Formats: sequence, structure tokens, C-alpha cells
Amino acid sequence: MHGDGPGGSLERAMPRSAASSLVLWFALCLVAACSGGGGGGTATPSAATPGSVAVVLDTAAGADVLVQAQVAAVVFGRADGTYTTNVLPAPALVTFVDPSGEASGLRLPSVPGGDYASLRFVLVPGSCAAFGYDGSVTPLQTPLAVEVPIADGFTHDARSAAWLAIGHDETFAPASTGVGLPWSPNLSARVDGTDQQLLEVRLLVVQGDAVTGGLEAADGAPLQVEFAPACSFAIEGVADGAERTAFVAACDRDSELRLSGELRRDGTFRAARARVARIGDGPRLLGRILELRPATTSFVLRVQAEVRRGERRLLAAPLDVLVLAGNARIHRPNHAPLAFGDLAVGDLAKVKVRSRAPGTNGLTELTAAEIEVPTAGGEPCAPQWQGMVQSVDPIARTIVVEPRNGDPIVVGGVAVPLATVFVAPGTPIERRERRGGGRIAIGLADIESGSDRIWWRGVVSGPARVDASSVRVRAD
Repeated sequence: MHGDGPGGSLERAMPRSAASSLVLWFALCLVAACSGGGGGGTATPSAATPGSVAVVLDTAAGADVLVQAQVAAVVFGRADGTYTTNVLPAPALVTFVDPSGEASGLRLPSVPGGDYASLRFVLVPGSCAAFGYDGSVTPLQTPLAVEVPIADGFTHDARSAAWLAIGHDETFAPASTGVGLPWSPNLSARVDGTDQQLLEVRLLVVQGDAVTGGLEAADGAPLQVEFAPACSFAIEGVADGAERTAFVAACDRDSELRLSGELRRDGTFRAARARVARIGDGPRLLGRILELRPATTSFVLRVQAEVRRGERRLLAAPLDVLVLAGNARIHRPNHAPLAFGDLAVGDLAKVKVRSRAPGTNGLTELTAAEIEVPTAGGEPCAPQWQGMVQSVDPIARTIVVEPRNGDPIVVGGVAVPLATVFVAPGTPIERRERRGGGRIAIGLADIESGSDRIWWRGVVSGPARVDASSVRVRAD
């Protein structure tokens, strides 16, 4: 990251720590940052590679820290307990937890074809650490191998490129012991077509309404973007609510997209919301609001990290800047708009810089184009549960679910023998074909008790109860 232009890098150095256990980790971080491994770096988006798998990791885990680890290898597990050889071409620094929930990822260029039941990250011993935005560094004790179940299975064709989304099923909460902070990530692969937010999708090809973009967080892996009939469009610098035609006209090779919608394993993304912006020359800045200045619609930000092309870089020392927010779009990571008056001292903020000036009183002045403010404590994870349908009550709009093959159902941190899923009117319910990717919308009464397998996402609303945001079933 070079240059001191409008968004130029504020700091080049990686963080230093006196803890001897982190010396190797920092060395590996520096190598990964220089080589572009893992988080995307300065990789140039390229064409789809047959046999490749792009892994997208949802980093939302309800935490106020950044958690990274060096991944030495990635293997896929089969139902019979055997594994592939390592499919990660080089060790990579991976962000597992980010307060803003921004996706991280890996691109695995050559995965053998097969039916897979899990993915395994093999970590470099002692490489995992949590970085607080107060400058603290906390080493974490993690398993050498982090197993990620693929509950609905993953059939990969070595002649095709594929995508696999992974997310947290538990809030980030390391166990406190007298010998350190053990942490066992509880991750699972999301079902095909799960909801996903993607930033920094670089425009590669625009032909009519057909858009192909490269996701920077996954080393530029190409993604075919489709727009849902009710998709909402926005163009940076123009009010939200752009027409589809104007939106597509604003897309060119100097643009990038911010997308919300369904990520499918075949490499297509069905967008429900899409925003196009000019490619920024510099990183977005992540830090804490130290002081609000309402009279000038500005605030002092203590910058702790830079985020660029999917890669997070912590500064060796925090840097205070003055952010001019008068013409900036301020919002939550889920696009909910905010006003300047909604900001508070102590908030974590991610700032996209439009321009900079020397300023006064030693503070560089940054004019913000966009300001993203995660919720207090970091964006909450969106867990995925799965099991077997025991019974359905269309009147009460509930589904009782029991464990499948002895796999526990954990609700609110407690394994329960039965879970109750409340399905409000309007909650999407889909039936997936037992083989293939076919899906149809169904009603609650169409779910089969005793024979349907179910996956659902939502919010815990009581002991062993979840209010569903989406439901998918398939004949077991």
C-alpha cells in the first residue's frame, strides 16, 4: 500500500509485541501481508479456475476485537472420515472475527472433485490472537485443527469453480483460565444460497445487465452477479433509489460493488441490495471516536487499523485524525442509515476517505465519503441450526425440531433435546431438492413431520426457542 494521496496508507508497520510467543506470528503476518496471501492483498482479479473453491468467512461474532490466525493448510473431509491433501497453496493470514462483520476469505485454486462433509483449517501453533482497539494484544489458545462441518454436504466438480460460505454459530467468548484464553471456534458451512454481505467486489465485465465481479477478500475470485427483481440500487454520490439502468451504466472497470443477497455455491450472487462506487486508492480506516464536534459535523477518530481489499492491517501505534462527516453516508453494516447525531464517543467506526488535508492542531483532516458504525460489542453472529422435523403446528406457526444423527442442537449455549422454531408470516420457507440445487417456495403446512431435514437461522427468543428469519427443508 503506497502513496499518500486521498486515501493513502497511514502506516506501513505491523504491530509489535514483547510477548515471545507472538514473534513467529508477527513474522508470518508480515510475510502474508507482503505476498498478498489470504486476505486478498493486492491480487488482481482473474478468471474462474476449474476446480477452484472460494471460501467466504462471515466474521460477525458479537465481539469488539479483531481475531486473526495463520492458516498453514486447508483440507476437505469426506463422510468416510478421510481427507484430501492440503489444498492451500501457501500459508495465509485469515481474519476469523471482525467487529464490523466484513467477510474475509481464501481462494483454493485446485480442489479435487468429490462429496465433502467438512472443511478443516490447520492453524500455525500459537498464531491466533485477539487485537483490541485499545491497542491490546491477547494470545488465544486454539485447537491445531478447526473442523467446519458442511451439514448439507458439498459436491464439488473439479471441472468447475465453486464457492463455500462459512460463519460463526456462537458468539466469540474465549474461556478464561489460569493459563491463558482458550478459544474453540464454532463454525459451520452455510447452506447454498445463504444471505451474505460482500464488500469490494471489483467490476471485471459488464455486458448489458450481466455483471461479473472479483471479490477482493478471496483473492479476486470471479462472481456472477444477478439482480433480484426487487433489488434496490444505489450509486455513490447520488441519493439511494437509483434506477437499474442508471446503476448498470455507472458500472465500469474503475468501480466496485457492495452487495447484499444470496451467495450460491455455483459462483452466482443474487443481489437484493447493490451499491456501486469508484474504486478507492487507499484503505478504509478503522478506529474509535474520541471526540464529537457537532458544530462542524466532525469527530476525532483514533485509527487502529486499515482495511484494504479484504486485508486488515493494524497500525504499530494508534493515530488520531479529524474526520469531516458533513457529506458522508453514515450507516450500520446492514445498510441501516444513521445521522451524525446517532454517533457517540467510544463508537467503533470504519471510514472511507474522499480526500485529506494537513489540518490544524496536528490533526490530519480527512473528508469522509462513507462511515460505517458497527453495533456496540461488534456485529452479532447469525448462527445456523439444523435437525429433523418432529412436528409442525400451522396454527401456532411453530416447528418442533429434534437432533439428527445425534448432532446436538445448541440454543443460547445449551444443548437441547428439542427446539421450537417460530415462523412468522412472511418468513421465507424453501424446499430444496434432495439432489441438485433446485429450490421452491413453500408454506408452513408443506413441511413434512418425521421425514424432512431442516436448516434455519434467526434470533434466540427463549429457552430452546428461535424466531426464524429463514427456513429451508429437504427430504432426508
